[in-house]
Amino acid sequence: MKTLLLSTMMGIMATPVFAQENPFTTDHKPNGQTLACLQAPTRDCAFTSALQTVIEEEFGVERAKVLVGVASSMIETGQKEQAVQTLMLALDEARTVNISFVTQEKIKEIVPLLARAGDMSGALALTDELQNEGIKDTVLAEVAEEAIGNGELADARVALGKMQNRSRAFWRELTLLARAPEAALTTVNVQDLDADIRALDRTDQRYRGIINLAVIADRKGNAELRDAYLAEADELFPGVVGIAARAEATALRARAMYDAGMDEALVRASYDLAVLHGERLRDGALLPDFARKVGPVEAALGNLDSAIARTEYFDDVDAKAGYLASLRANGAGDLVTAKMTEVLDEVEDVEDAYERDVIRLKLLNGALKNANLDLAANIVRAMEDDDNQALALARMAPLLN
Repeated sequence: MKTLLLSTMMGIMATPVFAQENPFTTDHKPNGQTLACLQAPTRDCAFTSALQTVIEEEFGVERAKVLVGVASSMIETGQKEQAVQTLMLALDEARTVNISFVTQEKIKEIVPLLARAGDMSGALALTDELQNEGIKDTVLAEVAEEAIGNGELADARVALGKMQNRSRAFWRELTLLARAPEAALTTVNVQDLDADIRALDRTDQRYRGIINLAVIADRKGNAELRDAYLAEADELFPGVVGIAARAEATALRARAMYDAGMDEALVRASYDLAVLHGERLRDGALLPDFARKVGPVEAALGNLDSAIARTEYFDDVDAKAGYLASLRANGAGDLVTAKMTEVLDEVEDVEDAYERDVIRLKLLNGALKNANLDLAANIVRAMEDDDNQALALARMAPLLN
């Protein structure tokens, strides 16, 4: 069914708009096919209704948006070849708008997904169209992360090698190496990285670098070298000056160990150190960033109440939604569901309808991360725009049978 509809959609969308007979959705209210699917959602109807919405949509930018969501879920459900086709279709739709900014924004979304689907050459080629060097570097860093997720260290390094900001590329590589498959790390020379880190001028940067070396050593199975680096980092830490600098350094330490999947005892010790220094922060502007680093670690260690309490550091509902979406419930799903439902209710107070849907999409990411189908369905039902609801429904597809 999905293959047939995708083929049909490609044929219809290749026809000039004035020749299409399909009615356009002009009122931008949830449409019949998505609402019908939400009555008894299945994976098939989620994809089908999303693609049908695309066929009936008048504007290329809206078509592209939904197609990107469909492609993302296709990747998650193992349909990588079809996902690449769908992403190319989304790119074509974005180009029809003939507004550079719009096309650039869609390229930012499409490139990492191409890499996730295994089309690294296509992803890297498309980054050449990005005009802003800072944005291009950000997208290349995301491509490198997707390559690591696929176990392709060489591809990740190719992407990092194209970044203009070499310092940023260096730190990104250190971070990604900590998550690379153990087999890929056999080609990594820790001594070369060690020399680069010791050449850094700032103590806080050397501390961060040595922590990353400890994580990489752990991933390579060298506990002795890991412990030596950790001991060296502890000796260096008194040279990290300032409450804010110490809170950030220890938060990055805990997060690096957590992201690398290190032994829980080591993660917990680093988390406790981060909380010790984080509790000394008095500048409210610094607390949200600290929460973003430490909150996911806190939740994973079973301190979900504390992680959720950090939501109070965020003033606006959009930032709250983004933070909550980063937390995994780990068996305490009711707590996350209750808080996300509370924030979902707060969304109603946001004045702009489109902005309300954007925030709901962030909450949806959290529901999907926690495989909470009931919460995800409630969020999708709350969507006000037909294309946003179709996008959200498509994103929910991997949770459905």
